[in-house]
Amino acid sequence: MLSARRREWGMAGLICLVTAAVLLLLCSQSSPLYPINIWDDANCLLTVGRVMRSGGVLYRDVYEQKGPTLYLMHALAACISDTSFFGVYVVEVISLAAALLLAYRLLRRRASMALALSGAAVLGACVLVSTAFSRGDSAEELCLPYLMGALMLTFDEYGQREGPMRPARLFVCGLLAGVVATIKYTILGLFVGLCLCEGVLAIRRGGLPRALRSAGVFLAGMLLPVLGWAAYFAANGALADAYTAYIYNNIFLYSDSYTLLELARGMAAAFRDNLTWAIPAVAGVAAFCLRGEEPLRLRMAVLTMAACSFAVVFFLGRTWPYCPLVLSVFAAVGAVELLRLVRLGLARWAHRTQIWTAVIGVAAGALSLVMAWGMSPNAYLRGVPLGELAQARLAAYVEPGATLLQYSHLDDGLYLTTGTLPQQKYFVRLNVSFDEMAQELDRYLEEAIPDYVLVSWSELPERFDRYQLIAVDAGYDEQNRINKGFYLYRRKSE
Repeated sequence: MLSARRREWGMAGLICLVTAAVLLLLCSQSSPLYPINIWDDANCLLTVGRVMRSGGVLYRDVYEQKGPTLYLMHALAACISDTSFFGVYVVEVISLAAALLLAYRLLRRRASMALALSGAAVLGACVLVSTAFSRGDSAEELCLPYLMGALMLTFDEYGQREGPMRPARLFVCGLLAGVVATIKYTILGLFVGLCLCEGVLAIRRGGLPRALRSAGVFLAGMLLPVLGWAAYFAANGALADAYTAYIYNNIFLYSDSYTLLELARGMAAAFRDNLTWAIPAVAGVAAFCLRGEEPLRLRMAVLTMAACSFAVVFFLGRTWPYCPLVLSVFAAVGAVELLRLVRLGLARWAHRTQIWTAVIGVAAGALSLVMAWGMSPNAYLRGVPLGELAQARLAAYVEPGATLLQYSHLDDGLYLTTGTLPQQKYFVRLNVSFDEMAQELDRYLEEAIPDYVLVSWSELPERFDRYQLIAVDAGYDEQNRINKGFYLYRRKSE
């Protein structure tokens, strides 16, 4: 029995790995089918990973604003490939395969192996062809397995047992939350909802002492990765830098206020742009909670986790197009409901169940491939040679061994295509109102420290007259149009 179960999970894991590799090959700009990932966020992540791989300490030697585990992933990616996004593609494949396998386990308790794998494959395609997936390699994408793991454990515990979670499972949920907190802590909404439900169930079971016990177990798991990183930064004299960059600046220097009308428009746009998973998520959660067949504690947990995730995405500050991706895990609830209907339909043709299951499996695989090939918003760049991009053309002007600075924007990819590493702490201008960053970037140019300077959208201010313009080119903007100006400058000879 145990051997059969291991074979099933081994086969399921292999299928999920292959599925993830194929879907990402077609949809992610980090894959070998694309010349480069042109997203400035993805380039920032990889550049920081390359700096860490070369021995630099995050936040102390190179400034970025997301969490350390995210940059560790990209340092590992840089160990695989320091000259392309192939290492990032490998990291993405492992991450998505884990998310699909966890979704499979969630679906497997309610459907056959073939149907559960079919549901997981279509779910993966629905996520990857959405606008929120962006160009691939976002913090939200790499958090999906941890969010799916927490959702799966919630179904396992609240769906089959009364009362609060068992300590071991709750500790794992806390550990998952800790990893997410060290990737991007604004993605913790799902765990906030889980903690609220766990607290209520614990109080009902054993009062305040039982609730405190649950809180202690969860926090013990959550603090494990947090304290590990704190020890690392303390050992490298960067604890204050880490706090300033990741905590203080993100809370106090990176915020926007919006009217209710603007929020409503943002929510409507997010739903419209991500219909492939938004419809299954909304309809699935609604049907699951209203149907009444599952335990009330599970239904309330799913609803609370979804509501808290939604609130964190839309009410804590500016919502970028990729931010809603974390909500896509709830499309798995829609898959649960859909497979329930499929299972009921197959029950009417019990003598032909195997035939219909095979048909559904083949159809699901074909649908996933068709969606990934034809519906990905990144398809326009698939197969384009690197030499046709501005990042490659401009790299030809930069002499080997020269130093480079991206002055006025996020990383547009020239650090990667030239094979250079930033020599200054502030290597790009991030979307944060941090005076020290702006002052230091200006100082680098006033003192003519870097050999080359790349400026995006507009030319370099005239006061930096120690540099001369040597090349102008155009790249893709956020709407995938070639109208984003690049201006490359070289330091004048003294």
